[in-house]
Amino acid sequence: MPANAVAAPYMMKILALSGIEVIGIGPEELMLGREELIKLSADSPVHLVAANLPGFLPYVRLRKNDGRLRVLVSSVIDPGVLQHYKIGYDGPISDPVAALSRLQREISHDFFIVIVHALDKRVVEIISECPGVDLALDGMTLGAGEHNLDGKTGVPLVFDNKRGQYVSYLDYRPDREPRLSTPVRLRASVGMVKEDPQIKSMTDAYIREKQLYHESMREQAFHREMMDKEFNLYLGGQACQHCHAQSYRQWAVSPHAEAFKSLSARGRGADQDCLKCHVTGMGDSGAIGGFTSIEESPWMVNVQCEACHGAGAEHAQKPLRNQMKKVTTDICLRCHTEASDPEFDFAKRWLMIEHGKGEKGGEVEN
Repeated sequence: MPANAVAAPYMMKILALSGIEVIGIGPEELMLGREELIKLSADSPVHLVAANLPGFLPYVRLRKNDGRLRVLVSSVIDPGVLQHYKIGYDGPISDPVAALSRLQREISHDFFIVIVHALDKRVVEIISECPGVDLALDGMTLGAGEHNLDGKTGVPLVFDNKRGQYVSYLDYRPDREPRLSTPVRLRASVGMVKEDPQIKSMTDAYIREKQLYHESMREQAFHREMMDKEFNLYLGGQACQHCHAQSYRQWAVSPHAEAFKSLSARGRGADQDCLKCHVTGMGDSGAIGGFTSIEESPWMVNVQCEACHGAGAEHAQKPLRNQMKKVTTDICLRCHTEASDPEFDFAKRWLMIEHGKGEKGGEVEN
């Protein structure tokens, strides 16, 4: 669940409509704060569980197979996670191993599932010290699959932390070993799956509320930062073409020049989480004049020159003294992430947009 006070209530409602029954409280949830989590759990059929966070539900016991199978589900978070992410959690936290061991002894069940939020080897240490767990979910390792534990525990330890992009399932019968399916990547394009009207309505409401929130935050930050320092300024790609005509022509026929169109066609033109990679200069605290909204700054839509090379006013004033930023792989990976573009290959993609060779733009400074 996102560590975002605006998104969290909508996400809880959407998860409930999707049939989700349990969320193990992890670092993202704790960033919301204890009081906010308690409020969310009180108003939702989705159970927020954490065996070692007093004040929260320690477990849920689900009845499956027409009530014949009692599935005990719990979650723990290791104190080291809070220290690592500098989470200022204001509630008590107990030992995760002791908390799980107590549940295993005291709560009757047929199958015990545990979600573990811990760093690196600590996940295995916690599970190996808790006999009786039947299935462990690693709540923090990115990706999807099953850990190869080389016999360190007799418990399957799986992970699926890919922003909902993969789905897997567990086949369980009391007279057989549990069988885990291979994670399958979910691929759906617009129109392939019919939208649920309730979920779409909530998603639209969330996007509107988030847009208002970000506009308010931007305005506050702008006024605060204008008092503190001088800023570079975004000019827009039109300003670049005067000196870099060849590069501009090449950009104009590239996918970057229609980046906003590809987003708005999917009905996500106001989604703040997606916008920053389809416009130029959005959220840049070191410069002004970047994209704020389609109404206020329509000339800054699409991935223009300054999206990769940085704000250009200082360069335009004194080109030789103020060189533009050179594009590296890291700049591309800010948007072409494994989650959004898993097949991204810098060398291959660069060939599609390569520009600037032999072009001498700008004027010599006096």
